[in-house]
Amino acid sequence: MSELLYRDGSWLALDKPVGIVTTPPTTRGGRPLVDEARALAPTVKYHHPLSRLDADVSGVVLFALTHDAIERANAATAQNAYHRRYVGLVAPAPTEAKGVWTWPVAVDRKDRTRRTTGPGDDPQAAETRFEVLARAGDVAFVVFTPVTGRTHQIRVHAKAAGAPLVGDVGYGGARRVTLDDGSVVSTARTMLHAWRVRVPGARRVIEAPLPADLAAVWAQCGGDPDVLKRHVEA
Repeated sequence: MSELLYRDGSWLALDKPVGIVTTPPTTRGGRPLVDEARALAPTVKYHHPLSRLDADVSGVVLFALTHDAIERANAATAQNAYHRRYVGLVAPAPTEAKGVWTWPVAVDRKDRTRRTTGPGDDPQAAETRFEVLARAGDVAFVVFTPVTGRTHQIRVHAKAAGAPLVGDVGYGGARRVTLDDGSVVSTARTMLHAWRVRVPGARRVIEAPLPADLAAVWAQCGGDPDVLKRHVEA
């Protein structure tokens, strides 16, 4: 069950847990997140998700509940002004402390459910900004700001940069990280979390706390558990 983060007459935000999809179809047996939104707001006509997080990705999903909210969301998306931030663990770390990835994202011809920065169908311009907040050996804690919203954008950009997300085996990431002392840290899912979303046309920012599994992997790697708090306060 997801956690309700925010609700008013136009918007509803849920903290999506790992293991469920945002919208149908679903192959995992559980109900999609949009069904939870419908249950929480049964009298409204619309339950339009502004992002469709993968099953293995946690964090904020904002739903537009009115026609006006959907129009504001579409306008913000068209202007690359739908502001959201993700956090994740990558290994190895990017060579730069911060920067911008701008590889076009295309449909993978070998598997149309996947995306690629190489030759593919329907390539689209894409932009992801990143900032390394801290490093623990070969693992880095990174904040991602996707300016555009292509399918799997952060995941495919991280792979192209040579800094895949920990646990993201579909895009070059490893499930197991070997530390300098020879110990091994394992994860069952992609270490990516939708951390913050700004409501389109408003100043309100909705935040989903760092999930326990991501925080645990980071701590096991020797990372600073307060890294995100320090970033916010800086």
